[in-house]
Amino acid sequence: MTAEHGISRSQPAYPGQVDLRISANDARGRLALPSAPNTFLTDGERESLWLGPDEWLIVTAADRVRETIGHHREALRDTHHSVVDVSANRAVLDLGGDDRLAVLAQGCSIDLDPRVWRPSMCVQTLLAGIPVIIQERDAGTRVFVRPSYLSHLTAWFERVAR
Repeated sequence: MTAEHGISRSQPAYPGQVDLRISANDARGRLALPSAPNTFLTDGERESLWLGPDEWLIVTAADRVRETIGHHREALRDTHHSVVDVSANRAVLDLGGDDRLAVLAQGCSIDLDPRVWRPSMCVQTLLAGIPVIIQERDAGTRVFVRPSYLSHLTAWFERVAR
């Protein structure tokens, strides 16, 4: 983990990530998925991030992707759905420190004031002109970014955090 003026940043991680597409009505009662926009749920092993009315990103340990896909396919076996391993699609940076939200606010249009932005929230947005997913967890903020943008985003963090 590196630290720059009130913000700490992990080395890029590549957790298991599964994209789930299904009608919210068809998923109800079969899977524990967040129904409120821009929120996520966790069951201890997986985090399910709401990305849209019929799309969720399921984040798990890299070695549990096959199990996660199997679990979701079994729960949805008689319903129209899509479950796809997208683990290589995004790198993850974990941010900590008291100034992390102030730094992020310099690069995105989302209101990150703690009165509005709190743990259990997530959002797709642009950060420094880069498409990202920002997830607010109890222990800090997680940023999902495509690997091709990772060096640009890391340089932006270093520049802005100074």
